[in-house]
Amino acid sequence: MNRPLFSHRLTAMLTAFFALAFTAGLASAQSTAQLEGELSSISGQMSSAESNESTADQVIGRLDGAEASFAKLTSSGKVDKGAMIPIFHQLEGMLDRMQTAWSKKKDDCINTIDNGGQCDYDKPEQFALRAAYPLAWLRFTAATTLFDDSAEQSKKLLNESIDGFTASMLAMPDPNLIRENTLGRAYCERELGKFDHKEYDNAIADFKKIMDDGTTTQQYAAAKQGLSTTYAKMGDAAKAAELMQGVSTGGKGGSGQFMLQLQTLFQAERATSDSAKKAEYHKQIIDLMKPKENDKEGWAIDVAAASKFPSNAVEEFGNSNDPFEKWLLAAVLLSRKDEAGAAKYYSEACDSGKYPKACRFAADIYQREKRFDLVQVMLEKIARQGGGDAAQANFLEYSLDHDRWEKSGQKDKALEDKWVKDAEEYLQKSPGGEHAAELQVALADRKQRQGDLLGAADLYSKVKGDAEFTFTAKFKAAECYYKILVGAAASKDDKTAPKIDTDQLRKLALADLNESIKMGPQAESAANNAAAKKAVREIRGEATYMLASILEEDQEHVDYAQVAPLLVGYESNYPMMSAKFQDVIEWRITALDHLGRYDEVNRDVAGLVERSHGDVAKGDFIKGLGIDFWKTAQAAKENNDDKAYKANAKLTVTAYRFFSDMADQGKIPVKNLTGTLSIYAQALQATGQADEAEKVFQEVVKADPASPDANAGLARRAEEKGDWKEANERWTAVENTAAESDPLWYEAKYHLAVIYEKQGNVQGACSKLAQTRAEHPTLGSDDMKVRWDKLQRSLCLDHHQ
Repeated sequence: MNRPLFSHRLTAMLTAFFALAFTAGLASAQSTAQLEGELSSISGQMSSAESNESTADQVIGRLDGAEASFAKLTSSGKVDKGAMIPIFHQLEGMLDRMQTAWSKKKDDCINTIDNGGQCDYDKPEQFALRAAYPLAWLRFTAATTLFDDSAEQSKKLLNESIDGFTASMLAMPDPNLIRENTLGRAYCERELGKFDHKEYDNAIADFKKIMDDGTTTQQYAAAKQGLSTTYAKMGDAAKAAELMQGVSTGGKGGSGQFMLQLQTLFQAERATSDSAKKAEYHKQIIDLMKPKENDKEGWAIDVAAASKFPSNAVEEFGNSNDPFEKWLLAAVLLSRKDEAGAAKYYSEACDSGKYPKACRFAADIYQREKRFDLVQVMLEKIARQGGGDAAQANFLEYSLDHDRWEKSGQKDKALEDKWVKDAEEYLQKSPGGEHAAELQVALADRKQRQGDLLGAADLYSKVKGDAEFTFTAKFKAAECYYKILVGAAASKDDKTAPKIDTDQLRKLALADLNESIKMGPQAESAANNAAAKKAVREIRGEATYMLASILEEDQEHVDYAQVAPLLVGYESNYPMMSAKFQDVIEWRITALDHLGRYDEVNRDVAGLVERSHGDVAKGDFIKGLGIDFWKTAQAAKENNDDKAYKANAKLTVTAYRFFSDMADQGKIPVKNLTGTLSIYAQALQATGQADEAEKVFQEVVKADPASPDANAGLARRAEEKGDWKEANERWTAVENTAAESDPLWYEAKYHLAVIYEKQGNVQGACSKLAQTRAEHPTLGSDDMKVRWDKLQRSLCLDHHQ
């Protein structure tokens, strides 16, 4: 039986036992979803695999691989037990099913032979053993990870694993396979030792039995480590440390083995009261750690071990004269968010000259803490050491001078000149350096404050690198162009104003605003603290507003398809831009209305009305929206666009319900809303809400009996009901109160003629039509003239014929 996955199982076992926040050296584990998918795929072959050798060979191989993936998932840091326990039970059941099915076939074959028949049980036995081995490891892994907090379940699984490893040993003549199963059994015995200390003796015996076969076997190193950890669990740290000496930390599982060695040495150091032995263990620890300081994985393990295993890291490393220990301790304290402590030991490591970066790290921390005196000390150290950190020293000088200048209220000219000089020197020495973008933005911002908007925009356009500052620069360049455009619009009639290519500036502004909006999410994600994220979010809001305002400049050519999606969700995304919400809402609603997205407009308007409930100050804005909707509705009606007419009438209703509610609550007198409420009622009529419209018209007439719009509305309603007397009175009121320039004046005379005819007074109708035409030949509009001709011909000319 070939066991190519042995090295994986050793790696997974070590890492599970010494799991920390990292998984150095491990292959990338499958996701839980992938493993679930693999088991689901295998499940369809299970029935066939219980009897067909070819299928069994394939299925058991895939289940073996699934167990390896399970081991990786449960040993890669924090385990999602809720997700992994059901997977364990499913995989355990499938392996047990294969092992049981083929064990039975082997037993049946042996019975056949015992009874004088012929049968080859080699294949069934191989399949049973191939299923039993990963099943035993699966149970061991589950016992030590998923059920480590359940003593009874853990013991049950460990004992089942021991039974599986033992049964496999009895059936295997191959010494290598016997050692593998002995190793698995020893691990289980070691874990059972915490429940029954006699099991430690069993584990020691099994580990030693493997080691007795010589140092060249595949299992020797694992057995030696297992023996060391067993002694460690028994409290014999010195014995454990002795066994770990000389163990290789390279290759697969090297990270886990390295961490194990460090843990064992730290335990031995802590366990002894002999100062000489403590010093010797400490030296061994440092000797192990030092070669790893320039290796990313190794250094991560150094820092993790130095943070996790000593009782007191400062006492362990802080009193040493070795610069490495200062450097290590600083990293440990920084990982614990103790920046002040880290800075102290970075400073001491810096003094050695061996760790020039330590000077910069300490200075960075002191700068964040506003300890400018200590920043200056570190700058002097960096200057004395020279080398590659000279540009960094310039940046720290800049930061120091810039902070002081800001504290002066940006009034100290000498400090301003100093930080400008620092920034320029940095950019000269390191034009593509870590802080280049930040300094370029600062210099450009200075030009912008000085009023050199084009010069500032030019500097902003050169910023590259850092995502947050590149984003800011794009926006600030656009802001400069925008301000120039606004200024140009304000002085367009000033013949002395300098000539500006506004078309070009508009293109540049639009390009930079579009780019900054595109870059915004990434810049916000990259921002390293809440304040920075908030600042980026505010810039995104300002950029979006600026872009929309530029697009809205030319009302005859607005790109509504671009404006609408740009402004959807603006209020919730950018609450800090509340001062601009009124413009945004109007632009968005107008865009959506032009695009025919009426349901979205209606939701927007309804939300605005709801948020503005009871706020009289919002009335003018909402009234303007309603007027625009109603005008759009009237235009659509004239163009015979019934869909747009009714949609915009509905929007008018939604907007003007605000005023109806205000009137009902007594917050605005009806007499002050007669025109608005009349439009509201007309919109209600247009949307089929005739009864509600009639009530509103009556309220208006009650407040203002001479209202032409309200009387006209009630007159139309009376005509619909066939109440010609009421209709006559209402249209007469319109005729008497409407101005001759008001289309309703002609409408009233037209309808009075219709009513006269309905009442049987054809002569009166014809007289009305003839007299009005004689006195006002234009009849107010071409449309009315067409209607008038048709009625007059029908009632008067054709009738007489």
